[in-house]
Amino acid sequence: MIKSYTLVTIFISIFFLNRCLPDHESKKNPNIIIIYTDDHRYDGLGIMQKNKIFTPNMDLLASEGLVFKNAFVTLSICSPSRAALLTGRYGSSNGVTSVGHLQKIKQDEITLAEILRNNGYITGITGKWHLKNNPKNLGFDYAVYCLGNGPYYRREFIENGEKIIAEKYIEEFIVDKSLQFIKKAETEKKPYFLFHCTQVPHMNHRFDWNVKEKTLIKYNDSNFTIPLNWYDSLEGKPAYLSSSRSRQQALKYGYGHPDSVIHHMRKYYASLTEMDQEIGRLINYIKDQSDWGNTIIILMGDNGWFLGEHQFTSKVLPYEESIRVPLIVSGSGIPKGFSESLVLNIDVFPTLMDILKLPMSENLHGISMLPIFQNTSLQIRDHVFYEAPDSQLGSYPLYAIRNNRWKYIQTFDPEEPDQLMFEELYDLKSDPSEIYNLVDKTETLDIVSVFRILMYNYLYEPSLEM
Repeated sequence: MIKSYTLVTIFISIFFLNRCLPDHESKKNPNIIIIYTDDHRYDGLGIMQKNKIFTPNMDLLASEGLVFKNAFVTLSICSPSRAALLTGRYGSSNGVTSVGHLQKIKQDEITLAEILRNNGYITGITGKWHLKNNPKNLGFDYAVYCLGNGPYYRREFIENGEKIIAEKYIEEFIVDKSLQFIKKAETEKKPYFLFHCTQVPHMNHRFDWNVKEKTLIKYNDSNFTIPLNWYDSLEGKPAYLSSSRSRQQALKYGYGHPDSVIHHMRKYYASLTEMDQEIGRLINYIKDQSDWGNTIIILMGDNGWFLGEHQFTSKVLPYEESIRVPLIVSGSGIPKGFSESLVLNIDVFPTLMDILKLPMSENLHGISMLPIFQNTSLQIRDHVFYEAPDSQLGSYPLYAIRNNRWKYIQTFDPEEPDQLMFEELYDLKSDPSEIYNLVDKTETLDIVSVFRILMYNYLYEPSLEM
C-alpha cells in the first residue's frame, strides 16, 4: 500500500518548518516526556466522565494543557501504534503492522529518539516495549522495558541487557525507573526525552484487571450504564464479526448480560485509577522538584478498548471505542483548553520537530500540531485514515476514513487481500454509536462515491501520499 503526503500536508510542514512556540525562543531545549498508556479509551479521563471515574493526576495534567477530543491512532494495537509514534509514519511504511515483539521497524527508518539523541538529548524508554528492535538501536540511551503482556506483579524486565524481576506493582516500578532516568539527566545537565510506556489498563496475562479492593470500592455499579450500542445486532456489519474473537471473547466474559459488562467497566476504570496514581508521582516530581516550566508532557493512549460496545471486547476494529484515544499536550507556551481538531499519533513526531526548530523529513506522514497551539479552533486535516492491513486478533484486513461527520470502512477477504468484501458508512452526527450502516442508502450515494475515490487513492495510487 502506498502511504504518502497530501499537498496540504506538505504545505503545512514547509510553512511551519523552523517555527517554534514563542515561549521557547529564548530558552534551552525543553525536556520531553511522552506517556504512552496502554488500551486507554478516549473517555478514560475524569474530565471526560465527571463524577464517574477518578484520574486526578491526568486531570491535573489536562487542566495545565490542551486536550484533544478527536485523537486517533493509525492502527489500534500495541506494536504498530508504538512504531507509528516513533517514526511518524504508517505501519505499512515503517514495517510494523502486526502485534507482538517479533516485528521490527525497518532498518532505514529514522526514529524520534534518534533525532533527539543526535541533537543533544539523553533518551530513555521505560515500560512496555513490544517491538523486536533493541531500543538502543532505535536511539534510546537508557532502556528498562518488558516485552508484551504479563502480570502486574513480579514482571520480568530487561535492564541494560540483563533480565530482572520487578517485585512491586508494575506501574510503580516503571515510574521508579523513569524518575531514575530523569535524575540522571538532570545531574548531567542535559535535556532529556523520556518515552514512558504503561502496561495498565491493559489486562494482565490472565485476561483480568488485577486491581486492589480498596480501589474497586471507589466505583459503584450505579456509576455506569450499559452502552447504547450494546444492543447492536451487527446487522449491516461484516458477517464474520458475529463469530469473531472480539465477539466470542466478549461472550466468554459474559458480555451477553449487562451486569457482566458493568462489572468489567468497574475493574477497567479502577485499573486506570491505580495507573493514574503512579503517573502522579512522575508529574508531581516534574512540577515540584524539576523543570516544570521547560518540560513538554504528552499523554496519549496507544489504542482504545471496547467495553461491551457492539458486545465486543478488545480493539483493532475501526469503531470509535477502538481507534479513538486520549491526548493531552502540556508545557510552556501550549494553551489550556480543548481542541476538536482531528489528530493522529503520527502527528507527535512532526510537532516536536517544529517546537525544536529541527528540519523534518518529507517522508513523515504526520502533520505538526503547532498551528493548533496557536489557534485551538484550527483543523489541520479534514479526515484521518486508518489501516489494519493484516488480520489481527480475529479481524479481517480493513481500512477506514473518518472526518468530522462520516466514517467509511472497507473490509477485505483475508485469503484474497485485494478482494473487497464489505463496505460501511456511518453518520457520526446522528448515529455516534455506529449502529446503522448507510452505505446502500440512496441519499448517501454521492458521499460513498467520494469516499471510495479517496480510499482508492490511499491504497493504490503511487502518486499520492498520506
